[in-house]
Amino acid sequence: MSGNDRLTIAVVGAGAIGGWVAVRLASAGHRVMALTARGPIDALHLTDGDRSETASFEKFEGPADLLIVAVKATALASAVPSAARLLGSGTVVLPMLNGVPWWFTDQPLKSVDPDGAVGRAIPKSRIVGAVVHASCSRPAQGQIVVKHADRLIVGEPEGGDSDRVERLASLFEQAGVRCEQSGNVRRAIWYKLWGNATINPLSALTRASCDLILVDPECRAWMLAGMSELSAIGAAIGCAIEESGEDRMAVTARLGAFKTSMLQDVEAGRRIELEALLGAPREIALRHGIATPALDRLYHVTKLLADSLAG
Repeated sequence: MSGNDRLTIAVVGAGAIGGWVAVRLASAGHRVMALTARGPIDALHLTDGDRSETASFEKFEGPADLLIVAVKATALASAVPSAARLLGSGTVVLPMLNGVPWWFTDQPLKSVDPDGAVGRAIPKSRIVGAVVHASCSRPAQGQIVVKHADRLIVGEPEGGDSDRVERLASLFEQAGVRCEQSGNVRRAIWYKLWGNATINPLSALTRASCDLILVDPECRAWMLAGMSELSAIGAAIGCAIEESGEDRMAVTARLGAFKTSMLQDVEAGRRIELEALLGAPREIALRHGIATPALDRLYHVTKLLADSLAG
């Protein structure tokens, strides 16, 4: 896979984030197939500030050079059969998921891959880790709106540098997606989780935007306790957090009155990504003997909400 070649790329989960990168890669001249739960789609229209473009997609059988998996964590298991059919001997898999991905630890994570089917279908050796720092939405069928696109971070799951990561970064940069290479992508994933794992569930429980949550003393105290526990877990698995919770909250506060992805899922009647955001960190903490009372309380009350909505 070379950043200068015309690649065959499959995007499984062409929702807001998946659709954004699918349009960018297709517009850069690559052969892109974009898939939703209903199958391949023909085209998407993307609006990013003053820039507006429509990209058409192709349909193909057999292996892709690059397989991007951008589904919700709750839909990962059902997406695996479609994804596995696109794997070839040289396919690179780039999961763009919220929370802790299935490949994150050496031992399988039952919270996000209960029967190990995802790990068996997509081996860790195929994977390049990714963290998406962007906010996109789907206001209507066939339309993607970029609210904010900071950067994409990519890196080897085991750390260090590699030619394939360098080529991936070049591919996205040439497609107009700012891309950063990381020598420790697991830490980058954990850092994003550290900022999201408490405010997302609290927003789902309260139905409040982030600005209101951040000025509420009880919510702040609960978040800070949970973030402290997440920092302790991170330190135990080589993903240390050096920033304070208060400093991270100040960064979030600058974004204003926005709704988290979990709150948007609740409002849309979709399943929430509770296991990827809280279940997996609690599972990892248990393995390392780390107590997580704040995360435990938050998980259980949010699970009660999720179960009541599903019922």
